[in-house]
Amino acid sequence: MQALPRGRARSGLAAAIGAALLVASVAGCSSSGPERAYATPKELCGTEVSAGSLEPLLPPGKKIAAKPTSAVGVKRCRLEVDGKVVFSTSVEKRGADSSARDVATSAIGVNPNDAGADNGRFIYSKTGAVGRVECPKSAGADSSFWVTARVSDDSDAADMLRFIKEYATAAAGSGACAEG
Repeated sequence: MQALPRGRARSGLAAAIGAALLVASVAGCSSSGPERAYATPKELCGTEVSAGSLEPLLPPGKKIAAKPTSAVGVKRCRLEVDGKVVFSTSVEKRGADSSARDVATSAIGVNPNDAGADNGRFIYSKTGAVGRVECPKSAGADSSFWVTARVSDDSDAADMLRFIKEYATAAAGSGACAEG
């Protein structure tokens, strides 16, 4: 058997090392990092939400807990993952002439100049959103109801918009308009 010339042996060795490194790097990429050991909630302090709209906004972790609070005109729900507040929502009663920009002015995670949708009914960003709850006419003409949401870490703005739209609809159906 004839020996390979020295240059070919080196290039063969380099190719073998390169292939081994490629396999190792692909195997390293296949691990998904931190996992979510908890089940995504199907409701936020009494308001139903789909796991599909909430899940993209939540971080990995072991344990999740909902913590409701309320004050005059505001019902808030905070989600804690492993003891840290990671997501917060509210249902707020405002004056009838309030706009999404007005609500965004005092909301955390979103500001009045962020992206808007549905003719100004929603304002959203990658850290928060506000949206008007479409209440039945019987809820009274002297007030409006709004939902807000915010995350502790950046998320995808499209996911935030999808969530706030669903949450506004769910809040209207949960009796929020009658509780104000």
